[in-house]
Amino acid sequence: MLERKDLRLKLNPDDHAAVSLLADVRGLDLAEWAERVLVREARRELHAAMLIHQRAERLGIAAQALPAEM
Repeated sequence: MLERKDLRLKLNPDDHAAVSLLADVRGLDLAEWAERVLVREARRELHAAMLIHQRAERLGIAAQALPAEM
C-alpha cells in the first residue's frame, strides 16, 4: 500500500471551531474528520463527472469539444 500524503489547509477561526466541534462529537480528531469529509466529497464529484461523461457519450456529444468561454 502506498504511503498516505500529508495535506495542510487553513480555516478562518469560526470555520475551525465548527469543524472541530463536528469532529469532536463524532469522537474523531480534526484531521480524521477532515479526511473523511474531503475523500467522500471528492469521490462524489468524480462519480458525478463519470456519469455526466457517460450520458454525454450516449447523446453523442462526448467527442464534441465545447468552447472554453461561452
